[in-house]
Amino acid sequence: MEEAINVSLVRCGENPLKRSEMAGTVLTASLIEEKLISVVEQKLVADEAKGLHLAATHPDHGQVTYLQEVTEGGFFVYVGEPDALEEHWFGTGTWVAFNDDAGSGHASKVGPEGCTRTFRMLRGHLS
Repeated sequence: MEEAINVSLVRCGENPLKRSEMAGTVLTASLIEEKLISVVEQKLVADEAKGLHLAATHPDHGQVTYLQEVTEGGFFVYVGEPDALEEHWFGTGTWVAFNDDAGSGHASKVGPEGCTRTFRMLRGHLS
């Protein structure tokens, strides 16, 4: 039996404003491979921050999920109401996916030690 990968999922909420929210899902390596469009290793500078932004629809592939596996360091993700964002930490060994392509989006900030991650783009949205 294939090993399950627990993934935190940033998605659009069910509310009319589609505020980002944190959920969970489980993936397998074979499902990731089946949906994979591209993969790249990224090294992010300590304390680099991005304000509210979306996991945008891809011009060629339509709806996509941005799946990130943290291999060193980590980063914070902020979801929810823009004036009361909830902070979530993702450190070494964690997986987080983004498919919030509507609403106000999410924010992020690299941790004080920087972050190295494997960034994968997958076809479609995870549920």
